[in-house]
Order: sequence, then C-alpha cells, then structure tokens
Amino acid sequence: MDAIIAIGSSNETDGYEAAVAAATAARDELDQQEADFIFVFSTIGYEQEDVLEGVREILGDRPMSGATFEGIIGRNIADESMYAVQVIAIQSETIKFYEYCAEDIVGDALGAGTTIGQAIDLVNEPGNRVLFLFPDFRSNISQLFEGIERHAKLPFVGGVSGDNLKFQQCHQFHNGSIKEGACSAVLMVGDFELKTIVTHGSEPVGHKRIVTRSQDNIIIEIDDRPALEIASEEMGAPIVADNLATAITLMGIGLKADEATDALSPYVLRAIHGIDFETKSFTVPADVPQGTEIQFMRRDHNGVLMSATLAAKRLKSSLDEVPADAKLVCQFDCAGRGKFMIGDDVLKGAMMVQEIFSEPLPWMGTFSFGEISPVDGKNVFHNFTATLAVFH
Repeated sequence: MDAIIAIGSSNETDGYEAAVAAATAARDELDQQEADFIFVFSTIGYEQEDVLEGVREILGDRPMSGATFEGIIGRNIADESMYAVQVIAIQSETIKFYEYCAEDIVGDALGAGTTIGQAIDLVNEPGNRVLFLFPDFRSNISQLFEGIERHAKLPFVGGVSGDNLKFQQCHQFHNGSIKEGACSAVLMVGDFELKTIVTHGSEPVGHKRIVTRSQDNIIIEIDDRPALEIASEEMGAPIVADNLATAITLMGIGLKADEATDALSPYVLRAIHGIDFETKSFTVPADVPQGTEIQFMRRDHNGVLMSATLAAKRLKSSLDEVPADAKLVCQFDCAGRGKFMIGDDVLKGAMMVQEIFSEPLPWMGTFSFGEISPVDGKNVFHNFTATLAVFH
C-alpha cells in the first residue's frame, strides 16, 4: 500500500477551532501534498457545520466523508467527550476514492443500499476494493447490506453513526454537506491488501431461546412470551425507562455463527437499540426472522479488555506472514465497550491493542452504534464488538 496517511485530532470545545487544529495537524504530515480524500469523525457536541467549515479552511474543498459518533479512537486517544474531532487525510498515486451518500436509509434501507451498490457497479478502476460504511443507527443494516450486495460484491468495514448514548440524533458527512437519516459510503480501490478481525468479550447467559414472533428487525415474542419479559428475566431485573441505558449497554442477543479465523467467538451479537414498553417488544439493527435461535449475552469489564488484546495479537500474528508492512489500522468499537462499561480504563484498553503493533502506525477509528466487518469472507453487522482492519 503506497500512501501518505495523515491524522489529526482535537478536543477543543469550539467546532471550527477543533476542526482547524485537527486538519492543520493532518496537513503538516502530508508534507505539502494535497489530500486525495478526507475522512471526518466528530462527536455530537458541536455545530457540525462549523466542523466541516474548519476542515475545508485548512485542507481545501476536497472529497470528504464521515459522520458523528459516540467517540473517536486514535493513536494514544480514546475520547468519548462531547467535543472530539478526528481528521484523516490520505494522498496516494495508486489508490482511488469514490464517495457516495444514500439518503432516507431509515425509511428505505434496501433502496439506499441499492443506490450505493448500483453506483459501485459503474466503477471500472482496477485493483482491490473495500467499502467504508457510516449509516444512521436507526436504519435496518441487513437490508442495507442486501441492497448493496445485489450489485457489488466486496468487503465492508465501518461503524454506525450515533450520539452520546442518547439514541436521539446523528449526522452523516458528504463533501461538505451534513445529512440526517442517511448513509455515507466510500469505495476505496487500488493497490492494497486488507486483513480484519472481530471480537466482543461477551458471554452467554441463561439458555437458548427461540424468536417466535418478529417483524423485520422488531422482536415481538420469544418462546411465545413478550420479548421484553424474557429480556428482563435474563437481565435479572425488570427493564424500565430508568435503567434502559444500563440494560442496552450490558446485554444483547447472540446469533450462532460458524467458526472463523477472523472472529474470536461463535456468536454474532445484536444490541437492543429500542424498546416499546407498550407492546413489550424491542428493536435490533438487523432482521431476525421468526424461528431464529438466540442466546442472550452479557459483558463484563475484564472480558472487554482481554478480548480486544487477544484479537490484536492474532491479527498481528497473521500479518507477520505478509511481506508488505502495515500502513493503517482502522478500529471501529462499540460505544458500549467504552467508558460506560470500563470507566477510566477506556484509554488503557485502546493502548493494550495499539501496543501489540511495535511500529507507530496511523490509527483511525470511532466508538460506534454498531460495527461492520467481514467474517470468513462474509460481510457481517456486529454489536458490542471491537473490530480491527489493517491495510498493508
């Protein structure tokens, strides 16, 4: 992979000043070269217009994509404050970028995916491919995937856009514009290789259950009883409005998956993103058909830290077999693996992963409301995971 990858970050409380500081740091690493493409990740406290204005002021009107997230992850950084910006500027003679934005993903995720997939299908540039995705957290991710894959077969990586765990708003960025209810996407094509790994550190609780009534991504009944009642039993206490954030952060559902070298668990996790207390149903970010066998899963402090480190070691070991040096690490972690779960150990957790790599690689990433990474060659949407993608 032949590229200059320059990353800057800031936690200034003024959006314009924060963006100027982050973009200036990135520009200085570009060695006077103009960026071919820019990623911008921001937390929710800013006026996002100010953020994009600051980036353009320093780096110019360049192709751009990104979104708001619960936090950002960088080298020696794990910032979940309301005020954090990360700017990634990339220059390469051998890699091309194509940016897209599909609107109304919340109302029509399948249509949004189809729009992106059809656009990718028109790109004739030779080389390896990967698609970065930054969708709104309220969208049906499985339908987004289906729409894209009807027209384009390639690996997906990325994170679901969100806020500060309020589950109220998020924004997507596309070439200087701010969107809502959309999916920003970036096709990267060229001379590079990609390795990925996924881990979550959650353990099964209770016994296996069957989804007996559902509608797309809404689980209405489990074992012929209201879904919320079953979830409360597995939680060990009634789930009510006052403890909803705790329940969502600690517990999810697991779907059995095949063993794979790039995943450290036989379960794919789904977070509970919304509860209807009137119907006693809950919503997850991807379809769960009736008859699906599920297992409630729960996380703890140690499991979160140790699983991420094990994943990094396994990924680094696999890279030792690759002649080319790693050039960039992308880390998309669940917001539920952050400070809400492990408190002041958030930075420690990030450093444990980064220290596995002896060289100081450029490191970009976010705390997301869902993670996107392949498993055994198949694109998978995850929750509660740490995902690493290494470009070399």
